[in-house]
Amino acid sequence: MAPSLRPLARWRPPGMLLGALLLLLLLGRVPGVWCFSELFFIKEPQDVTVTRKDPVVLDCQAHGEVPIKVTWLKNGAKVSENKRIQVLFNGSLYISEMEGRRGEQSDEGFYQCLAVNKYGAILSQKAHLTLSRSRE
Repeated sequence: MAPSLRPLARWRPPGMLLGALLLLLLLGRVPGVWCFSELFFIKEPQDVTVTRKDPVVLDCQAHGEVPIKVTWLKNGAKVSENKRIQVLFNGSLYISEMEGRRGEQSDEGFYQCLAVNKYGAILSQKAHLTLSRSRE
């Protein structure tokens, strides 16, 4: 009697195999594959020009294992929160009234957000916050 020639595995379309493999990788169920939590930005601050006394939000949203602590830097120095400047729940920086007159502390400068979790730290790109020189 001739040996049976049956397939070792049922044939599946390539897309299904790839999808199943990706699902297993995401769930961490493939032997020999270790999952770790990267820390990366979903949103980074962008250059913006604002009129004096107007509010402004500089975006910063990091993704990774919680807790993630977000700190803001202006020209390389830590930004202190007060009644006018606050870090929002999502990590973005909110300035309720843009300041920049002579004799006052100016909000103009280069801003970056620093996100930190137990795996490490990442620093965003620089965003230039500029005061508009004329009211439109």
